[in-house]
Amino acid sequence: MDIERLNKSQIVLLTLLVSFVTSIATGIVTVSLMDQAPPSIAQTVNRVVERTVEKMVPSGQAASAAVTTEKTVVVKESDLIVRAVESISPSVVRLYATGLDAPGDNDKEVFLGLGVIIAESGTIVTDAAVLPASGSVEIALSTGTRIPVSFVSSDALSGIALLQGATSTAEGPVSWKAATLSADKPALGTSVIAISGRGATRIADGIITALPAAEAKDEEAILETSIPSSSIAYGSPLVNSSGEIEGISTGASRLVSEGSFLASLSVIMYTTKTKAADEDEKAEQQ
Repeated sequence: MDIERLNKSQIVLLTLLVSFVTSIATGIVTVSLMDQAPPSIAQTVNRVVERTVEKMVPSGQAASAAVTTEKTVVVKESDLIVRAVESISPSVVRLYATGLDAPGDNDKEVFLGLGVIIAESGTIVTDAAVLPASGSVEIALSTGTRIPVSFVSSDALSGIALLQGATSTAEGPVSWKAATLSADKPALGTSVIAISGRGATRIADGIITALPAAEAKDEEAILETSIPSSSIAYGSPLVNSSGEIEGISTGASRLVSEGSFLASLSVIMYTTKTKAADEDEKAEQQ
């Protein structure tokens, strides 16, 4: 074959063949030299190759699969508090009662305290001390919607009461957002937030300063905190940084100290016992 008589296509194919053979030969020689090279040189070459691969990988799914970047994210405690309050606010309600201020006066609305929705069916737990001896009670959701509630039961030892909200109003069905009650015993020094406020929501932060005594019954477990009494309302919920309920302010807890709360574990146990008793009563009636 006369090289001088090759056409353009043949010249291109010949060039590719020569380049291919040269690349293979270069690769073989490079591998052989790398095997014989000192470790420090091999490490340097590997770093250069890695840097080149990182720059050459395109963006998108392929890039995320080939290159993994670790990034440390610092979460401030104030951010956790904001998220916790935002998470629990739809589950916190305000209780109002209609009663006579004085003989001959017209009925007026009276703020009683706070409550917490603990079931999507509309079950609410509150401080039994806030409930009036007579008269109707209604609650205000975080949206401002007013809903009538009925008394279910109360417990003198723990100081809590259960209420049941109506399932619908003139505006339509009621959507209840239940709070999450912490079933674990908190650690000493755990950061907590108390929610209060007659109209606007008010919060106060502190820590758990004392846990229930070892011999104390779980049904009457009391948590002491550093939160001042001026920042606590009847039925104020105690919330941790995860947005879970750690306790409820009740008459029984305030006998220990003004900054004490009935542990949520006690609320869970009483609610479970009450529900079981109701189911047994319905079964007997059937």
